[in-house]
Amino acid sequence: MLKIDIQNKRYSNKTILKDVKVDVLENGLYGIVGKNGSGKTTFFNCLTHLTTFEGTIHFNEKPLHPSQVAFIPTEPFLYDYLSVGEFTSFYCQLMKIKGNKNVTFDVDTKLLVKELSTGMRKKAYINAVFQKDYDIYIFDEPYNGLDIESVYVLRKIIKQLSENHIVFVSSHLLESLYESKAIYVLQNEHFQKILPKDFPKIETMLFE
Repeated sequence: MLKIDIQNKRYSNKTILKDVKVDVLENGLYGIVGKNGSGKTTFFNCLTHLTTFEGTIHFNEKPLHPSQVAFIPTEPFLYDYLSVGEFTSFYCQLMKIKGNKNVTFDVDTKLLVKELSTGMRKKAYINAVFQKDYDIYIFDEPYNGLDIESVYVLRKIIKQLSENHIVFVSSHLLESLYESKAIYVLQNEHFQKILPKDFPKIETMLFE
């Protein structure tokens, strides 16, 4: 289904990713872990073509198009002087989405974005993104800034999405990734694929 071949990704003179090969053959949840600065977000930026790189990414044997990928970054960008409702409408126009779906989180659509807390901004962004169906979903540290109830709701939604889509999640909360089909550990510019039976070894791999 998804074939990722990132031969090289550099910023200035520093190599961030090297010979990264990831083959995802079925829908499901796939974890991405690594220390801060290891290249997790850079990997996601490659998937969404937000950055250039040497290599190729194919989905169902065709070049992956950015419109096939939903990306929820750690700190989503929203326009401060739009209301929540206006931002959702703007996103739908940008993505050429017709009609509105029920929202995931309860956020007052009349509030200006600049009035929202970090967690509420993330909720508003997720509500907008979920107005469209995608082939691949990427969540970069999705639980940061969310209250405990919202974390529960989002984990449940991510699990549901993974039944019919490819879902990548990066998180420092390893236990939140233990339902993954595999967890990819990013170290020294490379990925190592870890299967469920070896999940308990990940912390040792990273920190010892």
